[in-house]
Amino acid sequence: MAVSITKLFEEFGLEYEGAFNWNHPLKANYNGVYVLALTSNPNDEQPHQYSFEICDDTFGYWINQAKELQIDGEKVTNKKQVEEYLMQFWNPNENILYIGESSSITNPLQKRVKQFYTHKVGQKGPHTGGYWLKLLSCLNNVSVYFAQARNPREVEFKMLMKFVELSTGKSFYEIENFANHLPFANVKIDVSKKHSLTKHTNRNKRVKITK
Repeated sequence: MAVSITKLFEEFGLEYEGAFNWNHPLKANYNGVYVLALTSNPNDEQPHQYSFEICDDTFGYWINQAKELQIDGEKVTNKKQVEEYLMQFWNPNENILYIGESSSITNPLQKRVKQFYTHKVGQKGPHTGGYWLKLLSCLNNVSVYFAQARNPREVEFKMLMKFVELSTGKSFYEIENFANHLPFANVKIDVSKKHSLTKHTNRNKRVKITK
């Protein structure tokens, strides 16, 4: 069974809001955590039916920006290379694709999630974390859930650990390569997934985003 959104939030006593469609503006002028999933039912324990596929247009934009993009030291020239590589991190039995947080006073949840919406792969901002999600052809089917939380970074970390434990049915201490069991688009927390995708952004300086 897939880890349900309700169960994950309830593990930490959080009252969440959602589901909201991808690109839907949020009313969350506070800090907290958010979950992105391929289900609009927060109680869903059945995995989604979407196939893993990278969007052609997104891939084209990416390699135009990240001209030195490599996998295992080899230059990426076609979408199939990336699909075959990232498939090893795709978990068809889970709906949750990303768990994130907002902890800055000047960057509340509604602004942080909007940055995720507007981020373009290959760019250095405003939301490079979780960019694997932006590659997916099923991106518009993603739902957004969020909750206010104290110490969002700590809660995010604990939610990620709990997700892995619930997903694998094992204790944190029993799991090898723990980071590789994170939701698909969570590439790192305090430890990183072992992957060889490098030079995934352009060489331009980061542009500051203003309101």
